[in-house]
Amino acid sequence: MSNISDGVRQQIRRLLSQGHRVGVEYANARRFRTGSWQSATIAQGGESTVLASITAVLNEHQGEYVQLLGVDPHSRTRTLELMIQRPDGAVTDVSHAGVTGRVPAAASNGKSASAGSNTAHSVKQLLNQGYRIGTEFADARRFRASSWTSGPSYQGTREGEAVAMLNELIAAHEGDYVRLIGIDPQARKRVMEVMIHKPGEPATLNFSGGSSQSGSYSSKAASVGGNVKTSLSPEIVASVRRLLENSYQIGTEHADLRRFRSSSWHTCKPVSATRLQDAIAQLETCLTDHQGEYVRLIGIDSQARRRVHEEIIQRP
Repeated sequence: MSNISDGVRQQIRRLLSQGHRVGVEYANARRFRTGSWQSATIAQGGESTVLASITAVLNEHQGEYVQLLGVDPHSRTRTLELMIQRPDGAVTDVSHAGVTGRVPAAASNGKSASAGSNTAHSVKQLLNQGYRIGTEFADARRFRASSWTSGPSYQGTREGEAVAMLNELIAAHEGDYVRLIGIDPQARKRVMEVMIHKPGEPATLNFSGGSSQSGSYSSKAASVGGNVKTSLSPEIVASVRRLLENSYQIGTEHADLRRFRSSSWHTCKPVSATRLQDAIAQLETCLTDHQGEYVRLIGIDSQARRRVHEEIIQRP
């Protein structure tokens, strides 16, 4: 019989307390590889009813992948996708993962945990499990239509860099909805979607307790290049700044619509500049040369010979 971990129970409790619906999807190994999930019926009601229903699904689908879903009934968007069972029977312990970046007040001391601390725990857990960090944002109109725009991603392993990226993104999209995405690079599947910012909330999350590196990283990165005059968005500039600060090689790739659909990218001339302003100028030249095409920014760790960043910076 499958047991639900305390972490998953906390996730379910948070979803219910926020008025979200709880769902479950399952897939065998073949369907998992193609991202073809099947929905299970979960009885809605109190916590005990939902837990009993999920336990029944886990028992029925032992030897398969099972993921927990959180759904906002008003916007009809998913607020959470979380793997809670794998074919080996392992159930994820997600006691620190967030649902919307906000947690209810703690009964022990009457104080609520900070949004940033909760988000930092989610980031730390994703990185520890080898997942990639992605982001999406949407204004109020696009949010209602569930039409999200992809933001910068982080493919490194440093928690401080990841949370600094999130803070910079939120600052650039203070009036938008922003969500954190956890991506399994092996299965090419999302394992988590967490709302970390809504319009009207503070533009900077307090990551105290979550990452001691975030503040020093942001301060250090901001000193590179100073103010930059450019038509590129603040988040793209922030991505370039981070790559330069960490001595990563910067490259670009482009693709027309047909090649984009087949993920067949052409490599552009590498960005050779080491100063932020010069690197931005080279990127702007690349974008001008490939107007009407998709262009993405690449960060490469030349020593490890691997990509640490991929971000689409222009669309047709």
